[in-house]
Amino acid sequence: MQSAPGQICIIGLGYVGLPLAVAFGNQRPTLGFDIDAGRVSALRAGDDQTREISATELAAASQLELTADPAAIAAATIY
Repeated sequence: MQSAPGQICIIGLGYVGLPLAVAFGNQRPTLGFDIDAGRVSALRAGDDQTREISATELAAASQLELTADPAAIAAATIY
Protein backbone atom coordinates (compact mmCIF):
# COMPACT_ATOMS: atom_id res chain seq x y z
CA MET A 1 0.00 0.00 0.00
CA GLN A 2 1.36 3.40 -0.93
CA SER A 3 1.57 5.93 1.84
CA ALA A 4 -0.88 8.79 1.43
CA PRO A 5 -0.93 12.13 3.22
CA GLY A 6 -2.23 11.41 6.69
CA GLN A 7 -1.62 7.65 6.32
CA ILE A 8 -3.16 5.89 9.33
CA CYS A 9 -1.46 2.96 11.01
CA ILE A 10 -3.03 1.08 13.91
CA ILE A 11 -0.37 -0.71 15.95
CA GLY A 12 -1.54 -3.81 17.78
CA LEU A 13 -4.50 -5.80 16.44
CA GLY A 14 -6.03 -6.98 19.70
CA TYR A 15 -9.33 -6.24 21.44
CA VAL A 16 -9.05 -2.49 20.85
CA GLY A 17 -6.75 -2.15 17.85
CA LEU A 18 -8.53 -4.53 15.49
CA PRO A 19 -11.99 -2.93 15.74
CA LEU A 20 -10.37 0.49 15.37
CA ALA A 21 -8.40 -0.63 12.30
CA VAL A 22 -11.54 -2.11 10.73
CA ALA A 23 -13.52 1.08 11.41
CA PHE A 24 -10.87 3.24 9.74
CA GLY A 25 -10.38 0.65 6.97
CA ASN A 26 -14.02 1.02 6.02
CA GLN A 27 -13.47 4.72 5.33
CA ARG A 28 -9.89 5.29 4.19
CA PRO A 29 -6.59 3.52 3.49
CA THR A 30 -5.38 2.08 6.79
CA LEU A 31 -2.50 -0.14 7.83
CA GLY A 32 -3.05 -2.59 10.66
CA PHE A 33 0.19 -3.79 12.26
CA ASP A 34 0.86 -6.57 14.75
CA ILE A 35 4.20 -8.18 15.65
CA ASP A 36 2.55 -11.62 15.63
CA ALA A 37 2.78 -12.81 12.03
CA GLY A 38 0.51 -15.76 12.84
CA ARG A 39 -2.21 -13.40 14.06
CA VAL A 40 -1.90 -11.29 10.92
CA SER A 41 -2.12 -14.41 8.76
CA ALA A 42 -5.23 -15.60 10.61
CA LEU A 43 -6.87 -12.18 10.28
CA ARG A 44 -6.13 -12.11 6.56
CA ALA A 45 -7.97 -15.46 6.37
CA GLY A 46 -10.94 -13.91 8.21
CA ASP A 47 -10.28 -15.58 11.57
CA ASP A 48 -10.26 -13.29 14.62
CA GLN A 49 -9.58 -15.48 17.64
CA THR A 50 -10.68 -12.68 19.98
CA ARG A 51 -14.13 -12.76 18.33
CA GLU A 52 -14.27 -8.97 18.28
CA ILE A 53 -14.68 -8.82 14.49
CA SER A 54 -16.44 -11.26 12.18
CA ALA A 55 -15.00 -12.53 8.89
CA THR A 56 -17.67 -10.48 7.10
CA GLU A 57 -16.62 -7.29 8.90
CA LEU A 58 -12.95 -7.97 8.10
CA ALA A 59 -13.74 -8.51 4.43
CA ALA A 60 -15.85 -5.34 4.30
CA ALA A 61 -12.91 -3.21 5.46
CA SER A 62 -11.73 -2.95 1.87
CA GLN A 63 -9.17 -0.23 2.56
CA LEU A 64 -7.46 -2.12 5.40
CA GLU A 65 -4.10 -3.76 4.83
CA LEU A 66 -2.76 -6.02 7.57
CA THR A 67 0.96 -6.55 8.10
CA ALA A 68 3.57 -7.85 10.53
CA ASP A 69 6.38 -6.11 8.63
CA PRO A 70 7.66 -3.02 10.48
CA ALA A 71 9.10 -1.64 7.23
CA ALA A 72 5.59 -1.51 5.75
CA ILE A 73 4.46 1.06 8.29
CA ALA A 74 7.50 3.33 8.24
CA ALA A 75 5.89 5.89 5.94
CA ALA A 76 2.69 6.26 7.96
CA THR A 77 2.14 9.65 9.55
CA ILE A 78 -0.64 8.87 12.03
CA TYR A 79 -0.08 6.05 14.52
